[in-house]
Amino acid sequence: MLPPVLDEGAISPFKFWFNDKIQHGMYFRSELFHRLHTVGIEHRARLYHYACRLSRHDTVVVTANNVDCSVWVSLRSSSITALSLRSELFPPLIDVLQERPDN
Repeated sequence: MLPPVLDEGAISPFKFWFNDKIQHGMYFRSELFHRLHTVGIEHRARLYHYACRLSRHDTVVVTANNVDCSVWVSLRSSSITALSLRSELFPPLIDVLQERPDN
């Protein structure tokens, strides 16, 4: 399923403590999400591609405004739960941004 894209002004943001620091979260459709990555709007196509890859295993949402866009993963995701144990569960976004479009 393709991740929805929302206007960042239309979400309900909050902050929470996770993995020894304050994280950004949001509430959407009775689900709580963790902001995984934010990039400049010029990288929105690559971020969406990254979100599509993540959505194979997790509930994912993309938000955007005039300056940047973010990918969010459900806090119910087993990947987020395991994130406190291993930081390599999600592919580094920089690797995704550097991939060629044909990959």
